[in-house]
Amino acid sequence: MKWMSNFSLNAWWKSFLTGVLATAIGVGLTFAVNNSVSHHKQKQAQFQAAMMAVYDIDEIIRQFLEDRKTDDAFFKVTMYLYTHQEELERAAMDSLWMAAVYLVQDQTLKPDWADDSSEKVFTGSMDVLQDLGDIVFYDNVQECYRLRRNMMHRMEHATSFRRPIPEEMVLDYRKHVPAAQMDYNGMMNQTAMAGLLRQLFSRPEVPLYLQKYLLRDRDYHAFIDNLIRLNQENKFIMNITDEMMASYVEKHINKTIPAKPKLLLGQWEQRQNNQKKTYTFRRDHTASLTTQMDYRIGIYVEGEDVNVYMLAPLTFTIDGTWALSRDSLQLDFRPETMQILSFDLDFNYLPKAELERSADSLDARKQQYLETIDRQIRERTLWKWTNKVSLSQSATIMFWENEYAMPWGQTAINHSQLLRTNE
Repeated sequence: MKWMSNFSLNAWWKSFLTGVLATAIGVGLTFAVNNSVSHHKQKQAQFQAAMMAVYDIDEIIRQFLEDRKTDDAFFKVTMYLYTHQEELERAAMDSLWMAAVYLVQDQTLKPDWADDSSEKVFTGSMDVLQDLGDIVFYDNVQECYRLRRNMMHRMEHATSFRRPIPEEMVLDYRKHVPAAQMDYNGMMNQTAMAGLLRQLFSRPEVPLYLQKYLLRDRDYHAFIDNLIRLNQENKFIMNITDEMMASYVEKHINKTIPAKPKLLLGQWEQRQNNQKKTYTFRRDHTASLTTQMDYRIGIYVEGEDVNVYMLAPLTFTIDGTWALSRDSLQLDFRPETMQILSFDLDFNYLPKAELERSADSLDARKQQYLETIDRQIRERTLWKWTNKVSLSQSATIMFWENEYAMPWGQTAINHSQLLRTNE
């Protein structure tokens, strides 16, 4: 039957066209989804790169402003002592130390805000430019980093920034300080520090450096004002809100877990400068702290008119208690439990003639130093403190944050890390 044959052909043709159309729609949707996913990933990469740069510049601003507060406090103390030199012998030791630090050159000094590791990540690949998409934002970030490099170069080379006293002058002065004005650790006492500052203040470079404070302050303000303006513009261009920044810091910078008592149990090691501290936290909330450090002991050798500094490795332990209240770790160590486990003093650093002259008294001198150190450790006042604490997600790193008062009245925050050890 012809009509039935035509019907079957029409039905088959309709089915075929429907299948082709469905396939086309499916392929189209697949491309659309893939393009959408690719676009989304590009937007995410763009956002992460932008947040990284904006956060880094915010940190430069924060650290620079902290540096400025400290520098300003040091200047005020130094200026006061310079204009009240008759009070040097009665001034607080902290103030004398601050003035010396403010005037003496330190080639190793590099501020936190000068760290360029994030800048290298940002500028090290052309892909970053493609991810960011906005050329104005990219130029702004590059300008921020350029301003920082210029500021560092100016601080290192401009005469208005160059500290007036070479370190060698202080070292030469210290060599001639009488033994009675040096403590067991080779540090000058108040009388010696007052004499040093009086000598430094007599040099014409010092008042000139103090007078140039306003020139330095003008450059500081120009730098930080430009940095703040550019980063505010960056946030506007990339639509970055304060809430977004807070979320970024929480997820990518402060990616930690809360501390819990059971996670603190065991041994944790902290290394700072020439010290290694091992904290042990027990289930009964008792704790112990073992400290290994290298003391530097200064000895004045009268025959050769020289101060000799010797390393004296020391290990001591002290017991106490610990308690955790939310994110606050309270530590309370008892000085009466302190025990010196080891102490060594290598007298071979002394001149040969002095060793021969003092051969019979070396053991007694070592015991005298040991008793002095023992007494000073026990008399130390800071054996009880509280840290804000958190842990890495693996619970193998402990983060401590402690706020403390600076000698010049401001407060600062100390950050430290402890690593879990295999017991």
